[in-house]
Amino acid sequence: MPMTDMTRSLACGTALVLALSACGALGRPAQPSASAKAPDAPAQEDPSPTQEESPSPSESPAEGVVTGPTSSALPIEGRNLRLVRSGENELALQFELFNGTDDEISLGTLGLDSREQLITLVDLPRGTAYGLIGSSGPDGRISADVDIEPGGSAPVTAVFAAPPKEATEMLVVLNGLLPVTVPITDAEPADDPALHGPHNKLQVGPLVCKTTGGTREAFRLPSDVLFEFGSSKLSPSAKSAIEALRGRVSASSGSVTVDGHTDAIGGTSDNQTLSEERAAAVSQVLRPSLGDGFAYRTKGHGEGEPVVPNTKPDGSDDPDGRAQNRRVEVRIDSDTTVRAPETGTDLTDAGLQARVESVRRLSGYLLASVKVTNPGSQAASLEYENHFTPKELTSGQLSIAAQNGRQELCGFAEPTYFDFVGTMSASFAPGKLDTVPAGAEVTLWGLFPAPSTNVTSVKVQIGGYDQALPAEVVAS
Repeated sequence: MPMTDMTRSLACGTALVLALSACGALGRPAQPSASAKAPDAPAQEDPSPTQEESPSPSESPAEGVVTGPTSSALPIEGRNLRLVRSGENELALQFELFNGTDDEISLGTLGLDSREQLITLVDLPRGTAYGLIGSSGPDGRISADVDIEPGGSAPVTAVFAAPPKEATEMLVVLNGLLPVTVPITDAEPADDPALHGPHNKLQVGPLVCKTTGGTREAFRLPSDVLFEFGSSKLSPSAKSAIEALRGRVSASSGSVTVDGHTDAIGGTSDNQTLSEERAAAVSQVLRPSLGDGFAYRTKGHGEGEPVVPNTKPDGSDDPDGRAQNRRVEVRIDSDTTVRAPETGTDLTDAGLQARVESVRRLSGYLLASVKVTNPGSQAASLEYENHFTPKELTSGQLSIAAQNGRQELCGFAEPTYFDFVGTMSASFAPGKLDTVPAGAEVTLWGLFPAPSTNVTSVKVQIGGYDQALPAEVVAS
């Protein structure tokens, strides 16, 4: 079935949960520019398609921040990625989309058009995800679709609501390409009709991350998109994010504890009160959503339990650190052990081989990357979809098991064509879906809540394999 039909079908039944330093993700810079940071990814024994095998045009080399393909069989590249503030309220992502395949491609081919919108930005410290301005449908503000000839490229502009001024970089996620963190600049954006559309239907919401262990399910909600700074009044997008927890809670009865936390700005007494009021506000929305089968309790911790320092090593203020400390945590305890999801063996049976490329700790999250290779002489099936399925890890989806519990993929709360921050679709070869060509290697990746800092090793479970793979956790 055509790619656009497949990606469009992801919209059916999705209920998204609202949820790296340049090149701290899986992308890379080519020829560093003033806006690109040096790569900090650990050296790899085997070159990935992103680093060594991506084709180059016969014209000038790529510049700025560059990200390569998720599949060696679909050699596309995003070049000179930049995030530019456009006025006070908008942020423009601009880049060159290079076509290294032997076929003509377009934004629509990859689901990067105004309808399917397989594109998002994530502000990791503030736990906030951004979709295109304009709802799902033909009104997303992105460049008009054009055909790109083999060896050619086309400029692309996509427009999002602007993050807070203290945000300095964003994780850029584009279907068919590896995620990469891009710095935000105040330079003038290159002109494009997408810059001049209406400023409405903003798609902004919190990342929601889940950890399970024994009979407990725990969720972390970032405060910044739930509340205005210093306020306990829930924002318009907060209610849908909190209500969406119902779809990810396994228990039907037990106890619910809501804990509020603040940063260190302001007085200790004021922060204690604010944390109590925020916990109560979340509980008030959560109670009718989960129902009366639970006993509810709220508690405020003020600034007393930070997850990271509020200041930098030199003692100066750290806005990104403080943002991570502003949070609300929901713990659900029941009498029933939360079972690990079923994985199946379809990828093993298809002869696909998997290895963990990296698991990296980034701004309160883990970014896991797995390489899946088809060593056979025939194409192999990998029917990947980016949506949650209760009690099951579908083909190619990732999960992480650590000493203190199992981390699930962080996801969104507003309806889009994808449920979580990870590989977006099965775009592994031109004009084909759900197929890994013979000899090809694809990257499957996902974003997870980070376990405590003393956890240095985890196991990565992949849907379609019955054996989890051990991996070391490295710092960014």
